[in-house]
Amino acid sequence: MPRVAGRLFGLLLVSDDARSLDELAEQLGVSKGSISVNARLLEDKGVVERISRQADRRDYYRIADDLFERTLEQRMNKMRRFQQAMASGCVACKGSDAVHERLSHLADAYEHMLQATSRALDDWRVRDARRARAINSTERSK
Repeated sequence: MPRVAGRLFGLLLVSDDARSLDELAEQLGVSKGSISVNARLLEDKGVVERISRQADRRDYYRIADDLFERTLEQRMNKMRRFQQAMASGCVACKGSDAVHERLSHLADAYEHMLQATSRALDDWRVRDARRARAINSTERSK
């Protein structure tokens, strides 16, 4: 990840509200063009969202509400592709028992991690939903 993208992510992470490109460029001391390019990169990765405000033509950026879930799903997709590549290599590997065993072991390890991570994500979603309900209940009772 480019350095400016990391700085931009960090600033948005600790910001209460969405920020315009102008605000972000000023606060980080970099050009608006650099902020624009890096904001789109972070948007493509799913970690920031671009929003608009009524009667304002500027774009604003904020951290995605479901940042944890999005980033974990992206990591799981990478693990899934690697696991599939190892499983395919295992099937295609005809000559060496050592190579076959290595690829098989990696495919099994990644499959195990995918299952464990999927269960953990499901548990997190249940926990997060309970937390949201508790917050809403508290806010309604005020």
